[in-house]
Amino acid sequence: MKNIMRLAIVLSVAGGVFVAGVAVGQAPKGVKFIERSEVKMDDVGGPKLGNLTGDYKKGPYAALMQLPAGFTSPLHSHSGAYEAIMIEGTSRHWLEGEDGSKAKKMTPGSYWAMPGKLKHVSACDPGKDCVLLVMQKGKFDFKDETPKAKADPKAGSAAGSAAPKKM
Repeated sequence: MKNIMRLAIVLSVAGGVFVAGVAVGQAPKGVKFIERSEVKMDDVGGPKLGNLTGDYKKGPYAALMQLPAGFTSPLHSHSGAYEAIMIEGTSRHWLEGEDGSKAKKMTPGSYWAMPGKLKHVSACDPGKDCVLLVMQKGKFDFKDETPKAKADPKAGSAAGSAAPKKM
């Protein structure tokens, strides 16, 4: 069973890298083999991202993304669309206005596509870091879309409450 799972993961990654090459319109320049230990992972604010092909800072690219076990992002968006294939762990993704309780479990081999500018939350279940293959035609970016708290007009301002009383 473990060998079947390993084969499924290897085929998912290999297929994903092939699809990424097709998706970004670039033919491979030659044979390329990258061991997982050779991927330089950059911290991008909690999650880590490591290029496999292209450059996530400029786009287009295919990269490994690692989310820490138990991680839940704030509501956010990306300027461009992306596609992803789950490699390790279990992640969930849900849209603005949803609570995540009905989000599908993205287990190894699962695929999803997220349109650009769509507000969503991404989470990695506890127990094991999540590793996914991310493919994007543009550069990677992250826009925090957490709603700003509205001021309560009845509360007054902190500056006004410190003024001395007139006698």
